[in-house]
Amino acid sequence: MANMIIKMEHINKTYDGSYYVLNDLSFCAQEGQLVIIKGKSGYGKSTLLNILGLLDVFNSGLYNLNGLVINPRNYNKYSNLRSKYIGFIFQAYHLIDSISIQDNILLPYLYSNEQIDSEVIDRMHYILEDFNLIDLRRKKVSLLSGGEKQRVAIARAIIKNPPIIIADEPTGNLDDDNSITIMKHLKKMTENKTTIILVTHDMKLLEYGDVTYSLQGGKLTQI
Repeated sequence: MANMIIKMEHINKTYDGSYYVLNDLSFCAQEGQLVIIKGKSGYGKSTLLNILGLLDVFNSGLYNLNGLVINPRNYNKYSNLRSKYIGFIFQAYHLIDSISIQDNILLPYLYSNEQIDSEVIDRMHYILEDFNLIDLRRKKVSLLSGGEKQRVAIARAIIKNPPIIIADEPTGNLDDDNSITIMKHLKKMTENKTTIILVTHDMKLLEYGDVTYSLQGGKLTQI
């Protein structure tokens, strides 16, 4: 039986005290699952991902992350927990344009003061090869296409092999071939117990999910 790494119960989130973006939402994810969440724009998918990733607070409910009860009043204390457990794939990339692809990918190590050894470099080269970026690795991000930037952002999120990857439309700027490459790589990571929570509008990606949810009315429904 796989370990439960994420458990949410009765989560509520409101920004104005009136309208609830998340309304009595419950959700769980096991180690090694690829969980897909679909829903229309404005339905709270990004809010949910930000709360899961300890980037935003919830108003009430229970959030248990790998056995640790998350207190929404202490989010400013969770930066080390984010660094240890979570890799983010953002829609907006959040890359540094003035430095190279490989330097962007290695940024999580620089921010955490962890050693960049030969094993890390080998893993980076493996990812670059798989993502068809190896020949561009010294190129500045400012010179890349949107699809190339998307792949760099994904490579950066997974370079440290985090236990959890949170992905917001990870294939949104990719063609079909690169989308398949990325999804196969993410799916392979689940074999090593990585949990992936992915939000998408792309119905073609649903086939990769172990569990699929629809977010509507502030609640998740398994489909």
